[in-house]
Amino acid sequence: MRWQNPFTTEGKWYKANLHTHTTTSDGWADPPQTAELYRRAGYHILALTDHWATNDVGGLSRRDFLVISGLEYHPLCPDKPEVNPHHLVAINVPHGFELTARQRRDANAAIRAVKAAGGESLLAHPLWCGHRYDHYSYLKGYVALEIYNATCDKIARSDGQTDWCYLLDAGRVVGGVAVDDTHGPVDFFAGWTWFKLDRLTVPAVMEALRSGCYFSSTGPRIHDFRVHPPADTDTPRGTVEVRCSPAEFIYLSAQTYHGARRKAESGKAIRKFTHPVGKDWAYVRAIVVDHRGRRAWTNPIFL
Repeated sequence: MRWQNPFTTEGKWYKANLHTHTTTSDGWADPPQTAELYRRAGYHILALTDHWATNDVGGLSRRDFLVISGLEYHPLCPDKPEVNPHHLVAINVPHGFELTARQRRDANAAIRAVKAAGGESLLAHPLWCGHRYDHYSYLKGYVALEIYNATCDKIARSDGQTDWCYLLDAGRVVGGVAVDDTHGPVDFFAGWTWFKLDRLTVPAVMEALRSGCYFSSTGPRIHDFRVHPPADTDTPRGTVEVRCSPAEFIYLSAQTYHGARRKAESGKAIRKFTHPVGKDWAYVRAIVVDHRGRRAWTNPIFL
């Protein structure tokens, strides 16, 4: 599927949490209570993803609020018995979906089974799992990495930034999502993903998830992110522009040591950053940091 920039795509923004636990496994509230809490908090999309168990989400959606069936699964790392199992989140699998014993022992087989059922997988909190890049680099077919996980923040392991850099620098086309991974009251409403959709339906959400048509946040809003074509010989590869809510820092991140940063003057805020595309940049993505340290992340534009 073609990778899309949500800021140049028609549609409306819809707020989502893609990693949610309920009393079906080890969560705090039952599925109807959890759905209602997110709906009242202004969310439009919620995936219920209990450990090894789906939920019957029939009757939980509303006209402006969509609940999607999913689950979190923990397949083993083949040939690495000393390594903790992977944590992956399946989005849009039917109620009653189960992995076979063989698939539970083989993460790539499990990812393929989720796809065959109409779903997609997210790679969840590898830092929390104690995984290095060589522990998950062999995985194929998942569509996004958790760039922020609220429940992992309780032990200062919420950040997937380094893992995302490793994957993108290796040429992988993988998006970054921010999630709550809701288990208890302190996990609610801390990290979310903004999808750009032309309609609020499960097929539209899945198409956007597969094509990168979203950005993620723990607070700031990103209003625009795009690469403008060259205007003169000083910008032969064009110019990157970011527009956002008031921020202290705006970063442009490319591979390895490439990128740029704008910092607000003391006591002031910035809302825009424009910078020439570097001659060696293979991709570029934006990170916005506000004065409270909250962050927002775009998906990469591949150059």
